[in-house]
Amino acid sequence: MSIIQEEQISTKEIFQKIFGVFRLLLKSWKLILIFSALFSLLSIAFDYSQYQETQYGAEIVFNLELGGGGGGGGMGDLAGLAGAFGFGGGGNRTGEFFSAENFTQILNSKTVYEKALMKEIVVGGKKTLFINYYKDSSDIAKKEWGGDLFNDPDYESINYKFTKKTPEQFTKKENEMIFTIYEKLSGNTEIRSLSKGSSMTSLVAITNNEMLSKIWLETLLKTMEEFYREVKTKKTRLVLDIQEKRLDSLRRVMLGTDRQLATLTAQNQNVVDPSGPLRQQQLSRNNSFTSNQYYQQLATVENLNLMMINQTPIFTVLEPVRLPLLKYQWYIGQRTTLGAIIGIVVGCLFIVVRRFFQELAS
Repeated sequence: MSIIQEEQISTKEIFQKIFGVFRLLLKSWKLILIFSALFSLLSIAFDYSQYQETQYGAEIVFNLELGGGGGGGGMGDLAGLAGAFGFGGGGNRTGEFFSAENFTQILNSKTVYEKALMKEIVVGGKKTLFINYYKDSSDIAKKEWGGDLFNDPDYESINYKFTKKTPEQFTKKENEMIFTIYEKLSGNTEIRSLSKGSSMTSLVAITNNEMLSKIWLETLLKTMEEFYREVKTKKTRLVLDIQEKRLDSLRRVMLGTDRQLATLTAQNQNVVDPSGPLRQQQLSRNNSFTSNQYYQQLATVENLNLMMINQTPIFTVLEPVRLPLLKYQWYIGQRTTLGAIIGIVVGCLFIVVRRFFQELAS
C-alpha cells in the first residue's frame, strides 16, 4: 500500500512540475516574444547577406564516344596503316590523356575555357565574342568589378571589349580579366556522370541570365568537342599533310609524263627516227610507274582520311538545353518563420534554465 502511495506522490510531483513550467512560461510571455522577435530579425539579416538575383540553371546531357577502337571488318587495313606510321594499334591508342578520369579536369581547364571565351557566337542576329557577351550579360560588373566601400569599381574591366586573338597574344590586363571570369564561370559550372559506370554525362551551369546559361553550355560543349578532335587527330593530320604533299608532287609528275608521252606519240607518226620508238617505250614505262605510284599514294591518303574519321571523338547530345530554364529565386524574409520558431524555443529554454539556477541558489 505504501509503495502505491509513493508512486502516486511521485506522479503528482511530476505533473505539478510540468504545470509549473507552463505557468512560468506563460508569465514570461513577453520575454519569449522578445527572443522570437530577435531571432526573426537575425533571420532577416541572414537572408539579406545571402540575397542573390534570380539564377537560371541549364543542363545538357551528352555521351562522349572517343573513337579509335580497333574494330573488325574494314578497320583491319586502318589498323595496319596506323602501325606502319607508328600510331600503334588496338583500342588503347587513346592514352591516359583521354581517359574518363581526366575528362572533368580537361573540361574545367583554363585552356578549354579560354578557347570557349574567345569563340564567336550569334546573339540576336549579331556576331560577338562570347567573352564580351558574358561581360555584358552576367553580374560580374556589379560583383567582382563593382568595387566596395574601400575600392572603386574597375571601370577599365567593365568597359573593355575583347577582340579575336589567341591566348598567347593576351595582354597582362586581359589575362587578369580572363582569370577572374574563369574563376567565376568554373564555380558556376558543374560536370557529373548520370550514374556509376554510365558514359552519359551531365553538364550544368547556373548564372543570373537565362540565355547566358544556355549559350554558355552549348559553347563550352562545342569547344570541348573541337579541342578533343584537334588533340586526338593531331598526329594523323601531320602525317596526312605530308602524304597529301607527296600526292600533289606525284600528280604533277604524272601529268608531265602524260603530256610528254602524248607529244612524242604524235611526233613518231610523222617523223621516221630509229630512236623515237625507244624513247616512247621508256616514257611509257615511266608514265606507268608514276601512275601506279600516284594511285597507291591516293589510296594511302584516303585511308588516312578514314583513320582520322575513326579517331574523331563524337559528342552525342541526348538532352539539349531547352527554354525556359529552372529558376532559383531568393527573397528577404523567407526564413522569418523558422527564425521566430527558433527564438521561441531558445526563449523557453532560457527561462527554464534560469529558474533552475535560481532554485539552486536559493
